[in-house]
Amino acid sequence: MRRISVHTLLGMSTNDLWQSLDGPFILVLDDGEIETNHREVIYSSYAWDLIREFPLERIEKQHHVADVLRGKPLGSNTHLNLLAQVVWSVHDQYVNEDLHPPGWKASTTLDHLARRVYEITNLMYNDLTYRLEEYVVSLDITHFIEMLDHPGIIAARKPLYDKPLDRVTDEDLRDTYTAMSNIIKNDASLDHSLLARASRAGTIKHEQLLQCVGPRGRVTDVDSVNFHLPILRSFTEGYRSIYDSGVESRSSAKSLLNAQAPLKGTEYFSRRLQLMSMNIQHLHRGDCGTMKLIPWKMTKKDLKRLAGKYYLDEDKNVLRAIKGDETYLINKLVPIRSVMHCNHPDPVGVCSTCFGALSHSVPEFTNIGHLCCMVLTEKSSQSVLSTKHLDSSASIEALVLNEMDRMYLKVGTDDNSYLMASQLKGVSVKVIFEAKDIPSISDVLAIDTVENLTISRFSSIHEMAIIVDQGKKIDRADVVTEWKGRVSSLTHEFLEHIRLNGYTTDEFDNYVIDLQNWDWNKPILALPLKHYNMAEHSREIAGMLESSVEEMQNRDKRLTPAVALSQLYDLVNQKLDVGMAILDIVLYEAMVISAEEGNYALPKGDSPSSGFGVMSQSMLHRSLSAAMAFEGHRDVIVNPVSYIQKNRLPHPFDAVLMPYESLSQPAVVYG
Repeated sequence: MRRISVHTLLGMSTNDLWQSLDGPFILVLDDGEIETNHREVIYSSYAWDLIREFPLERIEKQHHVADVLRGKPLGSNTHLNLLAQVVWSVHDQYVNEDLHPPGWKASTTLDHLARRVYEITNLMYNDLTYRLEEYVVSLDITHFIEMLDHPGIIAARKPLYDKPLDRVTDEDLRDTYTAMSNIIKNDASLDHSLLARASRAGTIKHEQLLQCVGPRGRVTDVDSVNFHLPILRSFTEGYRSIYDSGVESRSSAKSLLNAQAPLKGTEYFSRRLQLMSMNIQHLHRGDCGTMKLIPWKMTKKDLKRLAGKYYLDEDKNVLRAIKGDETYLINKLVPIRSVMHCNHPDPVGVCSTCFGALSHSVPEFTNIGHLCCMVLTEKSSQSVLSTKHLDSSASIEALVLNEMDRMYLKVGTDDNSYLMASQLKGVSVKVIFEAKDIPSISDVLAIDTVENLTISRFSSIHEMAIIVDQGKKIDRADVVTEWKGRVSSLTHEFLEHIRLNGYTTDEFDNYVIDLQNWDWNKPILALPLKHYNMAEHSREIAGMLESSVEEMQNRDKRLTPAVALSQLYDLVNQKLDVGMAILDIVLYEAMVISAEEGNYALPKGDSPSSGFGVMSQSMLHRSLSAAMAFEGHRDVIVNPVSYIQKNRLPHPFDAVLMPYESLSQPAVVYG
């Protein structure tokens, strides 16, 4: 087989390679040889235009598309991954000053490289669309029928039909989807299938294909409450019952509903958060030198989302950027750098080391706070808007108790109910509920049976108190019984216990129920069968970041940066996929030195104290240009704080509100 040097091919344009190169050959690179062909080399040559403009000292295998594919089919993101590997090699040789001796100067900029990547991507789209026109294929119903009739797909769906429809569980549906997914992605008998090939390449949504050839699954109503019976037919087979058609129509109704009030609420919060996040204005290249790190228990999923963050290699006492393939960090407590401990002297800036290696992707003069906020809120808003397209089979998320709550409660076998903890059996236990949560409790004593009561309408228990009397010691615990937007209700069994044993009230008119004679094997509270949707997820993110005045003291004094970052990270990534560096900046915006002392400046690593403020108060105590760009101008103008508070953070909108005062200030250069 003929051998060709990569340097010979670099001397030719991509257009020349289209005309002269053909067939398989061995490509000789600076770090070895690979067997390839004219198709792979021509595809790679588009990315090599960067190397032709900025010659590299070494042309390696990573600059060839085979290193990106690694046996997988060409996909929708292949060109981006290839360009990324080329552009960062060019960046390290021509832009990155950290990799060169002192005094070395960059010969180009990251902005220029980004522009060239955009131009090359556009060229690839235009050129390949024209040159590969003869290879374009189309799909018709026969392709879907072929996959429906595949023996593996039929076998994967069969267990759903082997049991009564009302006994099909979420786990059954998940098992079917998993089996079908493995067949579509890996079965060699489908290598010829255009549908399977498109799914493997990522040019169609795999989850939507599963519903086209598999069960539609469980659907929710507009209020996210699950319909009891799932739909076992696929979109290709069509719905032939009134129930299936009626239930599926709720997906469109939910999409229309979410495009109104829920989307407005999400966008409203997005605007407010963007105005506040703009306070973090500058990203400074370099290292502030802070020694404060956040301990992070690393999981397999975290590696990708923490890519770019710097962590301390304690064995060698050096900072390293996480690349995403460091499997040896899994299950270890990894100390990472965070902007919440950044010690850069700029009051509205952070250093690139605390932000992470992703700083190389941030163009100069970018408002880093606004950029990171947009990444988060754009994903959240788009998910609410795309309810119809993202609405797969809805499963109920299992109830999970924290360590403290497990001392008093346990989760039922259905993962959807609360039982009293086994260790409390044999001692005196009472539970207390607020009167407003059970407004008609007296009706229980006046009826003969509770079976006809709809528990979700009879009671809505957001939280409860548990009193444990052990003779010498009396413990009290307040437990939140709301989970993922689902508010619990008293079960029929517990209502029957109240009917037979009665209740008392305390000095605050709360209802007190003694658990003497209670069957410890029965649940006292149950959660509704309600799906946790994207609109609720968005509201929960907003609630955590905005908080309220009532929670100010708790946030200001007790919530540590490490705990807050972990909570926001877990909350956001329940439904989305957002990197740690983005959330780090978004959460830093919410931090203040001390709300109690009226100091709403962004804390630094050497600040004597720090905490988390309330967004409405932070907007009022920081630059008023953000408040005037938001709403409530009259309230801002008549509020005495607007005139009393003098030490305020600058904001990019200051030049709009007070142009002379802002623009006449001398520029401060931070080293």
